[in-house]
Amino acid sequence: MKVALSIAGSDSGAGAGIQADIKTFAALGVYGCTVITAITAQNTRSVSSILEVSPEMIEGQMRSVLNDIPPDAIKIGMVYSRRTIAAVTRLLKKSRVPAVLDPIFAAGTGAKLLRDDAFGSFVNQLVPICNLVTPNRMEAERLAGIRIRNEADAIKAARGIRRLGAENVIVKGGHFTDGKVTDILVDRQSRIIRITNPRVDVRESHGSGCNFSSAVTAFLAKGQSMADACRSANEYVHNAIVNAVSIGGGLVVTNPVSAIYDDASRYRTIATLQQAVEEVSLLDGFYKLIPETQTNFVHATPEARSISDVAGVRGRIVRIGKSAVPASFVEFGASRHVASAVIAYMRVNPSFRSAINIRFEPKLLRLCKSFFEVSSYDRIKEPANVKKKEGSTVEWGTQVALRKRPGADIIYHRGDLGKEPMITVFGKSPAEVVNKIKTILKKYQ
Repeated sequence: MKVALSIAGSDSGAGAGIQADIKTFAALGVYGCTVITAITAQNTRSVSSILEVSPEMIEGQMRSVLNDIPPDAIKIGMVYSRRTIAAVTRLLKKSRVPAVLDPIFAAGTGAKLLRDDAFGSFVNQLVPICNLVTPNRMEAERLAGIRIRNEADAIKAARGIRRLGAENVIVKGGHFTDGKVTDILVDRQSRIIRITNPRVDVRESHGSGCNFSSAVTAFLAKGQSMADACRSANEYVHNAIVNAVSIGGGLVVTNPVSAIYDDASRYRTIATLQQAVEEVSLLDGFYKLIPETQTNFVHATPEARSISDVAGVRGRIVRIGKSAVPASFVEFGASRHVASAVIAYMRVNPSFRSAINIRFEPKLLRLCKSFFEVSSYDRIKEPANVKKKEGSTVEWGTQVALRKRPGADIIYHRGDLGKEPMITVFGKSPAEVVNKIKTILKKYQ
């Protein structure tokens, strides 16, 4: 496993600093080690106090990590004073490990995180030993000593910072065109590389700079080239800003672990559905409920927006003699029709994330109506523009049925020319759907 080391300050609000770095390292699959340079009392509104860690303790932390867990890349963040800068420089000036320097001069809330008398040491000692410096526009202006108004100024600033000794410089967050944000990378060959993303409509966020520099560090640790690492980090931070969370009364906080949350959610969705598929397939008599087009059983992630966020049975659940057998495994995107029904239902009530389709017959419909709230739609009344769009019928029909009965447990239709009539059973979870099927089977046998 690749190792990344963060040398930075601690943010008690966990939106930036060491805490943000560890989250990013974990999200990107590298092992994160830390050297804490300062402890800040900080939240989304302000930095109320700073306690500097002694140079001896900083060096002690660094030696402990370097001697036992040699990193594949190093990120340098908050270095509050000349003493801290000297301690870090002493141990890294002969290092061949890629080092990323994030020029943290002030917090997003305005507090100074680099003492005024330490700026010269920062420029003369730290910048020359780093492979990449990652200033935002304001930090680049201070380092280069120029005003940045446009892309040409950003390029000039990056070149000026390179002349201070840095191999590569990326000036972040240039709002040079409407609706877009461009990072300008000037690499060791003096090439100019532009990395552009749509501008996110969010007020100032906390932690994006830390997340970017630690993401670059992680990608460098994993062996990416400098340009590719910057591109990957740009995309990663863009997503972290898109998924920013408002957890306090001040700045919104970028969310570097949204991918971890998504992966965990998708895993739980798959695991929960797999268990329910096995259970429903083994129910006595369930095979009798399988229609000619077979059955699918689906479960959506909590934030599902499309059928790619809905897990189903690949190949469906099929009838073989007097048995119901899943044709294959559970995976995302395995269902179109039942998944479309769930997506449509979630737009009305996001808690209903699971569904299964069963055959239509009058006896089954009567049983359903005796136990559950039932609604329906008529495929014959489907608008022509909906019919023309492949796969949109079920979505339209589910919306029609829910307008009649917003809390329906079951929605059915009587078919159309060449289309089999169908009953769809909905639930908040796969287990709830299985219990509804059990209720139906108990009286149907």
